[in-house]
Amino acid sequence: MPPFVMPITHAARALASTLGGSEKSVIYPPMPVVVKTPALPTVVCPPVPGVAGAWQIGSEAGGTLARYVEPDGRLIGFSLTGAAATHKNQLVRELQHA
Repeated sequence: MPPFVMPITHAARALASTLGGSEKSVIYPPMPVVVKTPALPTVVCPPVPGVAGAWQIGSEAGGTLARYVEPDGRLIGFSLTGAAATHKNQLVRELQHA
């Protein structure tokens, strides 16, 4: 799905509900940016600017997994490269439940 379609879809659903008489706010889920390249697949879901936290960077065979966590350990952003890009869905779920 192109990166601009997901936010438009969420906004359209909220608008349709509101026009139908049931007011609904637009709430956007985490929307990572995925760059699909054969050489180095990359997924980035940056933290909100100004939020206190620190990057925890690790590597695994063929990739890098970087997590941005708040001082209490809650995940608020991530970056994945190479083979680590397969962790995208797991990390998005973790962001949604934070």
